[in-house]
Amino acid sequence: MYIGCNCSKALKYLIEKEAVSVDYIKSGAYGTFNEQFSTMRSMRPVLLHGLGYFERTGMKNIEIVDFNLANDLIKKCDSPHYGIHLSIKNSDMYPGMTDENIYEHMSKQIQIFKNNLKVPLLLENIPDSPKERVITIDHYPYIMPEQFSRLFTDNDVSFLLDITHAKITAQYHGWNIRDYIRQLSLNRVVEIHVNGSGYDKDGFPADTHQAMENEDYELLEWVLNYTNPNIVTLEYNGLDSENEETVISSLARQLNEVQRICNSTK
Repeated sequence: MYIGCNCSKALKYLIEKEAVSVDYIKSGAYGTFNEQFSTMRSMRPVLLHGLGYFERTGMKNIEIVDFNLANDLIKKCDSPHYGIHLSIKNSDMYPGMTDENIYEHMSKQIQIFKNNLKVPLLLENIPDSPKERVITIDHYPYIMPEQFSRLFTDNDVSFLLDITHAKITAQYHGWNIRDYIRQLSLNRVVEIHVNGSGYDKDGFPADTHQAMENEDYELLEWVLNYTNPNIVTLEYNGLDSENEETVISSLARQLNEVQRICNSTK
C-alpha cells in the first residue's frame, strides 16, 4: 500500500531529511504547479488531481477540458490514475432535471473522461453540508450510496474514497458514519484521502484540512478492514494559523501514523 501526501514546503523538508516515507506527491495542475513541478517530480511521482476546472461527473462544459494536456501531464507525473469529483453543481443543472436525468448526464460525462484518458478514472465523493452546497462547491446533493453504486457499476469505474468527505456528509445528515461508509462501493476503492475536519462559523461540519485526530486514525484503520486501496493520501499541508515548525512536526506525526496503520493492515 503506497502513501501519498499534498505538496508542501514541509513535505519537501521531511523527505530531504528522510523523516517520513512517502511514495507520491499529490498536486493539481494549477496555481504554482508549473513552477514547482521540477522539484516535485525530482522527489517522487506526482498524483495529478485536477487541471483547475473542478472536473466533475456533472460538468456541462466538459469541452473546456484539454485531454491532450491531461494525458501529457499524467505521463510526465507518472500518475497511476486520474480522479474527478462525483458531483453536479446547481449551475450545471437545467430546470426540472430529475435524479434520473442526472444519472444519465453523469454517465455520459464519465464515459467521455474514460474514453479520453490514458489511465484509469477514479470518482471521488464530495462532502455535503450547507457551506458546500451554497458557498464552496455550489453542489446538488447527489450523495446516496445507491446512486454511487449505480454509477460505479454501470460505468465500470473505480472509487476514490475521501473519508473526511463521507464523515462530513454523515455528520450533517445525522447518520452513523460507519453505517454510511459501509453502504458505499468499497470493493471499488483504489485510493483513499484522509485528513482532519472541523466546523464552520455556523457550527456545521467543514472540510478544514486540519491535522488528523484519534477518531480520524481509528476511522482509517476501520475502513482499511473493508477496502484494499493502492494508495492512501494525506491531504494536509498546514493551516494559516500554524507556524512552519508546527506544520512540519504535525505532518511528520500524521504521515508516520498513517504509515503505521497501513503497514498493520496489509
